[in-house]
Amino acid sequence: MAALVGATLVAVATAPATAGALTVGRPHSVQFQRSSLSSVSCIGPTWCMAVGTTANASGTESTLIESWDGSAWAVVPSPSPGRGLHWLAGVSCVSTTWCTAVGYYDDGSATTSRVLIESWNGLAWSVVAGPATGDAADLLFGVSCADSTSCVAVGIRGNDATDATLVEIWDGTHWSVAESPSPGDSADLFAVSCASPTSCMAVGRSIDQGTERTLTESWDGTSWVLVAGAGPGTGILHGVDCTSPSNCTAVGSNANQATLIEAWDGSVWRVQTSPSPGSWDNWLSSVSCSSPTSCTAVGDFSSDSSVNRMLVESFDGHSWTLMLASTGQDYAYNYDYLLGTVSCTSPTQCVAVGYQNTAFGSQPLIEVWYGSVWYPVDSAGIGITTPPFVGMAATPAGDGYWLTDSAGDVSPHGQALYYGSLSGRLLNAPVTHIVATPDGRGYWLVASDGGTFSFGDAGFYGSMGGTPLNAPVVDLTPTASGHGYWLVASDGGVFSFGDATFAGSMGGKHLNQPVVGIAADRTTGGYWLVASDGGIFSFGAPFLGSTGNITLNQPVVSMASTSDGQGYWFTASDGGVFTYGDASFLGSMGGQPLNGTVVSMAADDATGGYWLVASDGGVFSFGAPFLGAG
Repeated sequence: MAALVGATLVAVATAPATAGALTVGRPHSVQFQRSSLSSVSCIGPTWCMAVGTTANASGTESTLIESWDGSAWAVVPSPSPGRGLHWLAGVSCVSTTWCTAVGYYDDGSATTSRVLIESWNGLAWSVVAGPATGDAADLLFGVSCADSTSCVAVGIRGNDATDATLVEIWDGTHWSVAESPSPGDSADLFAVSCASPTSCMAVGRSIDQGTERTLTESWDGTSWVLVAGAGPGTGILHGVDCTSPSNCTAVGSNANQATLIEAWDGSVWRVQTSPSPGSWDNWLSSVSCSSPTSCTAVGDFSSDSSVNRMLVESFDGHSWTLMLASTGQDYAYNYDYLLGTVSCTSPTQCVAVGYQNTAFGSQPLIEVWYGSVWYPVDSAGIGITTPPFVGMAATPAGDGYWLTDSAGDVSPHGQALYYGSLSGRLLNAPVTHIVATPDGRGYWLVASDGGTFSFGDAGFYGSMGGTPLNAPVVDLTPTASGHGYWLVASDGGVFSFGDATFAGSMGGKHLNQPVVGIAADRTTGGYWLVASDGGIFSFGAPFLGSTGNITLNQPVVSMASTSDGQGYWFTASDGGVFTYGDASFLGSMGGQPLNGTVVSMAADDATGGYWLVASDGGVFSFGAPFLGAG
């Protein structure tokens, strides 16, 4: 693998990323966050969108969206509006520029979940307001769009004891709740398929006096009505696909833990014979039909209580047969492999997604079919951040922040979105810091050799990677426009790129202690440097004070400036905080026991507060919201 010395790396629909982490300066380890993909929607063989969830090292669960361009998967930034769990369970795309994804999130309370709806316009995902549904816990599991002005999403509302069906409809302008039957003591809808704006079929289950029964409901453009299922009706339906109003296929599992497949001919549902390879359990979770005579269903099966295997079955217009799917590891080490959703655009092109459990944690599982064999494709994934942490950056609204480790893995928290990282990439030198763009829609990573890496809307304006340096680069700070940046080395040398103006440096001059940080004056266009003894060097920015003549308990490691350029903070490795100008002192960790030394700080422009981060990923908030640790 070629080493990287500085490049633009943007996590968008056409830019592949790689999961894993090649640690620099510590033993090689590959670790992953707890991630899974729940649903996929494909427009053709070279364009798909998959959605799910990912959890960082501190357990914060965020939305996960990946896109496929025919050659590789890439993480696409997606909003996570709540404060707890975020899960996108279903996605439906009518074109490469229009998709809808649904799921749910926790709004911060202990018991309430809220509907989550997000929309793709070809450039970015954004949250779409759903209808107000009161205090009930609402969850959406599936969505189907006939076109960009007609979508139906289904799920449940209530609690485990009194679940009721939930149906929401998009008319091109807003979402509204539609009345839907809820038979039995409890009823849930898990999937929906719309052949047209006036013909949809939803499936799920109802529970009546402890007996689980299949549930099917149909929409004629005006109202939802119950549709009688086939056979005894015991079991659960979890997936459905309709090629026309008179041709639907639904899949799930019956009361005997065998696969269940039902076919709709426009009048009645009929059970179709289907293989059940597992002696313990068999489950079909999704089905996709490119024509009435070509369908693929996916799920999992097991022959004991501990290990799940992928299950793929195909329909040729006459019968269902098993298909062989490869994990790439031949089910080594007794790990679970489960497929949750499949999307087929032709009989010879399907994509299925789910998750796999490995020694490195839960990872997305992606399988592709091109007419002859199923084979695994690497997910873009998100590498987990692991100590030592080296930097943090905050959103301009103060509602999120990013942490990075020396390998260049990035962990988003709060409303900060993931735009990519250096996970799994071979670096010439360790990463030393992360800095956000002024609008918070991207960030830069900088390495000690001066290599600079751009993500999101952060522009790449140059780097010192590959250039001999007198001293290692320790920090980066952007201009107020975000169209340039300065790098600083530990000898005080300053390197400017883009619209960053060189105003001077300490390079070649005697220093009592090495420089450890740089901060921009967004008012004057100048900057400050701070040394480990707290000495401040001002270039085109006002000198507001320093600790250069004061004995410190521990060395200074980082600095941040106020938004008006009239103040700055710096912090020492013991968490001591020093303030100057209009920077407010709101507390510190000085004198308190720490598990890891403080390595960086970031200012909250919204509140005037600040955060500190330690080498073990611990985050300390002062006048700023705590949004999770590394």
